Amino acid sequence: MKSKTSQIKLIFTLILTLLAVVFVVLNTNNVAINFGLFKLKLPLIIILVLMIIIGVLIGYFWGSYGHNQDKNN
Repeated sequence: MKSKTSQIKLIFTLILTLLAVVFVVLNTNNVAINFGLFKLKLPLIIILVLMIIIGVLIGYFWGSYGHNQDKNN
């Protein structure tokens, strides 16, 4: 049963990854980001990739934190 759940998670992850890649590739224009004290002008593709990486890291650490809490109980 665990194998079936992991397969569903893998398929869901692959679909989300494919959608993210398509979205990133379609948005390559330059955009200005205002940080208050200064402005940065970067291609949107770089910003999107950075935000996706940050989101994955947050999800990984949040998930591993919950997993570690389950092990301790």
